Amino acid sequence: MVFVGGAIGSMLRYLVHEITVANYEFPTSEFIALGIVNLLGSYFLGVTARHPLFDSEGRKAFFGTGFAGGFTTMSALTLFIDIDGLSPDIALLLFAGPIVFGIGWHQGRRAAKRKAAHD
Repeated sequence: MVFVGGAIGSMLRYLVHEITVANYEFPTSEFIALGIVNLLGSYFLGVTARHPLFDSEGRKAFFGTGFAGGFTTMSALTLFIDIDGLSPDIALLLFAGPIVFGIGWHQGRRAAKRKAAHD
């Protein structure tokens, strides 16, 4: 299941990249695509960590490890740092990623508490 989720996440990441390349010039397009996939992926991974829809190990493996892992790209972020150094834009992404994950985690936790209160 991890493989299938990762393949879908990777294809979606490629689609985001192609859309940004078609609308923005390099290197702006790369940075926008990188921000979109890493911030959305961090949020989604936070949600999968706590939301009751992802309680089973199979769903966590497919959506968390597979899909979110394939959708996000830490390697591209490190490549940007290697080429341009730690610019303020990249530092902002590094700082924002865990914050966005935390937002998703808390939303998932709230959903889990609501579900527990109704059960």
